[in-house]
Amino acid sequence: MRWKLLLCAALCSLAACATTLTEHDADTLATQAAKGNVQAGEALEKHAKAGELVAQRFMGALYSAGRGVPRNDERALEWFHKAADQGDMLSMHDLGVIYQRAPGKLRDYKQALKWYRKAAQMGYARSQANLGEMLTEGTGTAQDLPAGRQWIEKAAAQKEPHGEYLLGMLYLQGRGIDKDLAAGVRLIRAAAEAGDRDAEYRLALLYGNGMGVQQDDKQALAWLRKSAEHSQRDAEYLLAAIYARGLYGVKRDDEASVVWLRRSALQGHAQAQYALGLAYAEGRGVAKDAVEAYTWFRQAAKNGSRRAARLVKRVESRKEKVQPLVPLPGRTGPR
Repeated sequence: MRWKLLLCAALCSLAACATTLTEHDADTLATQAAKGNVQAGEALEKHAKAGELVAQRFMGALYSAGRGVPRNDERALEWFHKAADQGDMLSMHDLGVIYQRAPGKLRDYKQALKWYRKAAQMGYARSQANLGEMLTEGTGTAQDLPAGRQWIEKAAAQKEPHGEYLLGMLYLQGRGIDKDLAAGVRLIRAAAEAGDRDAEYRLALLYGNGMGVQQDDKQALAWLRKSAEHSQRDAEYLLAAIYARGLYGVKRDDEASVVWLRRSALQGHAQAQYALGLAYAEGRGVAKDAVEAYTWFRQAAKNGSRRAARLVKRVESRKEKVQPLVPLPGRTGPR
């Protein structure tokens, strides 16, 4: 009798080890791993190495976000590829995101298009929106406005916020579709209320300009803040300008301006990088630091700022050590 009980226990133990993680269980392990639980991370990785696509996707997500492990897009790609090759739609989308947005050699628009299309064809709305956006803008491929609009419409039909925003912009601009200001504003508002940061920024501009809505500075500022808090880099830059100049009833605050400039600059916004360089050069909202100023000017120049390029060229042509740059008259605040 005892050996039967031992055999039963052994079989139950083997069965437990062989159990495939559910979506909920994988999410729980990933959440714990992200908080520094080493055992949870090891357990999740064990399931991922055993070929379980849900675990592979969550491993990719941890590396992509740098939660619980050092951020590493290459490792994220490895795990997402394993899951995507097994037909996991969400991992296909995540592959598209990394290939579209990763810096340096990992960026590959053709691969982004490939994986967005695979997920879009399976009905994933955000992939439909992203694919449509790349096609309408001609990113990594020949521009195809009709095809792009069709994918965007599919996403919007599923109430996907970014799809609604993109379709709203097509209506506002009359791109590949009859111009319809009311329809554009309605779609952009729906997307903004659902938390799409680009839609929040656009709605702020619409209120600020009184385009399709009653002009309202208070609403413009409120939507701009929402967008900036969601890390939309144009909104961060504009909010920095508002703090620098004391506009829209906001008290001038150079330190707050630098906070938002830095957030935008770290996302590669050339004008924010140039303005942050000026802040360091002038000691406005931050301690004067010629080296930091020069560093941000160089970064801004690399990203296309002509004014920053002129300053960098002036310093380098004189073969001087980096000295505090004298601010030009009237050039205060973000540019």
